Amino acid sequence: MPTNNYAEFIAVCRSERASLIGLIEAIQGRRMDPGAPIDIPPDMVAATDAALTVLESALTQLQALIDAYEAVPRPS
Repeated sequence: MPTNNYAEFIAVCRSERASLIGLIEAIQGRRMDPGAPIDIPPDMVAATDAALTVLESALTQLQALIDAYEAVPRPS
């Protein structure tokens, strides 16, 4: 993963997505028993990962634009 200001945010999103999706499914299915297995459909995981990849790319481009803007000399 590239090192930028958003890399940690993306990593947290990727690591937490299964927990969040599982919690939503548990609430919807009223399966709130501790330790109850919750299966997340692989297509949902893939779609989430694809969305995060696009977000990461957009944030990387945004950071590059910000860096370029900040590099422009300003008149005194």
